[in-house]
Amino acid sequence: MNDRPRQGAPAVPPAASGRPQRAASARDELLADGNMVIYRVDTNQLLTLNPTAALVWACCDGAHDLPAIVAEVRALFPDAPMVERDVNAIVQDFRTRGMLLPDEG
Repeated sequence: MNDRPRQGAPAVPPAASGRPQRAASARDELLADGNMVIYRVDTNQLLTLNPTAALVWACCDGAHDLPAIVAEVRALFPDAPMVERDVNAIVQDFRTRGMLLPDEG
């Protein structure tokens, strides 16, 4: 598995270390098709996730660190070439949108 960025692909900064944990203001609902909707009650922000991002969200429980989240996704997609980069990007996006508690790591 090669997690180095493709040439010409934008670099994704590593998500903050630690154990990502969902913000108390974030509510989620898994949809029948495997997608998920997250709603921040304090800002009325809505985010729709595909099934892979929904798995990452489910792992943002304060118990999984980033390597454990990457391992969960790799278990489902063993041939995906950029799992670590993609998980980092998803977690960073959650963090930027305020869906996660601030990082303590």
